[in-house]
Amino acid sequence: MAGRCGGEYPGRSLQRAVVTAESIAQALSASVSQDQRLNEWNLGVIEGMSKDEAAKQHAMDWNIFSHWCAPTVNEELSHKRIAGGESMEDVRKRAVLCLEEACTSLASEDVVIAVTHGGVLGQLLRHSQNGATMVSKPGNACISRFAVDPGHNWEVLDWASVDHLVGEDLAPAAADYGR
Repeated sequence: MAGRCGGEYPGRSLQRAVVTAESIAQALSASVSQDQRLNEWNLGVIEGMSKDEAAKQHAMDWNIFSHWCAPTVNEELSHKRIAGGESMEDVRKRAVLCLEEACTSLASEDVVIAVTHGGVLGQLLRHSQNGATMVSKPGNACISRFAVDPGHNWEVLDWASVDHLVGEDLAPAAADYGR
């Protein structure tokens, strides 16, 4: 499953998620089902800006986004929309609904592999937050595992693991989250 642009979900689609999902599917002899609800967070007026630009030109919007990977966020902040974009809660609801629907349609021994983006992953962490107070921000090509009980609590089984990346040539380009 990978995010893709268009339709009613305004988050942006990053082609690297689709390419990654296709590579995983090929290795597993599986198929890819693309779902826009896994698109990256629509950042509205701060989309494409560097951290410094966003903080200077749209301080309130940057403050909202700067909590993208916090395991807990107060209710008021989670519902504030970035001007022209989405709130954390918008992103959380669409991604959780997508994954719970996917899990509900599976046999008990099957798994869902979802390839998505950091802003979405941060909201899945917030949804399933089970006592963690400090977590590392996920990097490109990390793997996080969740136990999903549709309609109930989720559990983080593994967060932002990069154990599968070995050697200098295999490491992904670092994400510049400071931008």
